[in-house]
Amino acid sequence: MMITSFLALCLTVPAPTQAPPGYYATVDDSNAMNLRATLHDVIDDHTRRPYTSSALDTWDILNLAQEDPSNSNRIIDVYGNQSFNKGDSSYNREHTWPKSYGFPDDGSDNYPYTDCHLLRLCDGGYNSARSNRPFRQCSSSCSEYTTSGGGSGSYPGNSNWGSGSFTNGTWEVWTGRQGDVARGLFYADVRYNGDNHTFTGVNEPDLILTNSTSLIGQSNTGSNEDTAYMGMLSVLLQWHLADPVDTFEVNRNNVVHQLQGNRNPFVDHPEWIDCLFSANCGGTGGTGGSVDYCVPGVPNSTGQSGIILPAGSFAVADQNFSLIAGQMPSNQFGYFLVSANQAAVPGPGGSQGVLCLGGSLGRFNNQVQNSGLLGTFQIQVDINSLPLNPAVSVLPGETWNFQTWFRDLNPVPTSNFTHAIAVTFE
Repeated sequence: MMITSFLALCLTVPAPTQAPPGYYATVDDSNAMNLRATLHDVIDDHTRRPYTSSALDTWDILNLAQEDPSNSNRIIDVYGNQSFNKGDSSYNREHTWPKSYGFPDDGSDNYPYTDCHLLRLCDGGYNSARSNRPFRQCSSSCSEYTTSGGGSGSYPGNSNWGSGSFTNGTWEVWTGRQGDVARGLFYADVRYNGDNHTFTGVNEPDLILTNSTSLIGQSNTGSNEDTAYMGMLSVLLQWHLADPVDTFEVNRNNVVHQLQGNRNPFVDHPEWIDCLFSANCGGTGGTGGSVDYCVPGVPNSTGQSGIILPAGSFAVADQNFSLIAGQMPSNQFGYFLVSANQAAVPGPGGSQGVLCLGGSLGRFNNQVQNSGLLGTFQIQVDINSLPLNPAVSVLPGETWNFQTWFRDLNPVPTSNFTHAIAVTFE
């Protein structure tokens, strides 16, 4: 008989991390490029445990990693937050990065397939329901998958939510595990970069987080791929911030490290996610960064406020700076704006939003985007030619302000804005 109890597992009190002394001593967090390279070197080359074996395997590791804190003979599953007897056939193993996206064929040369930072014990029915849907925000029109605390009957409550199927589907994790799942996928993006395992020589895939549904779909070939994609990046960034690291996640990281040989660094140092995926690095030597303002934006027809995120590097020399917009209505066009000045102009030109840029405005008109089904788009910014009149080249130490304008339906055609960000380049 399955017993359910809503345990206080997702504690909001920060838990002490237990990385061995010196584990991250070689990490350089001065900028995103250095951080990615040096952090990869630390967490690379773990010991591959077999998926199923009479020897130590992923079952053994996961049963310890997700042990019920109140009963060592039971585990807590990831989506249902339910307590099961260890060995109960009602739960199985969920690939949070679906194996169909890049590494479906198990074997001794397939490291991500059995990587316990990516595997989670999961109610079998919920595992099937999730299938290989990317992680996205859902809505009240989606199907509800309750946790052991019971469904609220209203979105989002304390439930998981899903709709659609395969690449075009959506799976929204319940709020108490959103951050755990997101940090696991951020780990995958850094751990797997397409190089060879130092000790076995095995060729490993390059796993990349993205907001592109088409790239994710192209990864689903039925064969192991050199490069594979998963998402949605902008949603995972939101989930990471909304659900901080808790004691359960720390204990899980410690167990996997002990038995697999590497850690998820984003459980120990969640601030590194901001550096790597939002180009906001606070380490020694880095002078760049971004600051949100005009937060939140005016809610659009989705009921949410549009957001803007930086990505890549703040270093002018890297020439690798991008902008991401998210939480916009589906299938509407929009573009990014830039200015050296800030402002707060409500309803310009009949818009329902607030223009947060002042003075001379630059419009990325040559990079007009469509928000697609997911309400998100992204551009690479040419920082040698910001679209003002005349064009402007960004210099180290300068601060520029960015915002997104987009079409909206609320309920008649109108326009809106995301919040804004002030980006200081280095």
